[in-house]
Amino acid sequence: MPGNGDVPFTHANISSARRELGYKPTTDLQTGLKKFVKWYLSYYGYNHGKPVN
Repeated sequence: MPGNGDVPFTHANISSARRELGYKPTTDLQTGLKKFVKWYLSYYGYNHGKPVN
């Protein structure tokens, strides 16, 4: 049973990609999230809470 905040249904299953394409992820979730946040803040011009002109 899903807990509070859990997504009840997801398509996040890479079984077909593994089987059909030989896909094998090389980045763990924690590293991937850190990279994404760094990119996001850089791309959207994070300015330490100040409005971006």
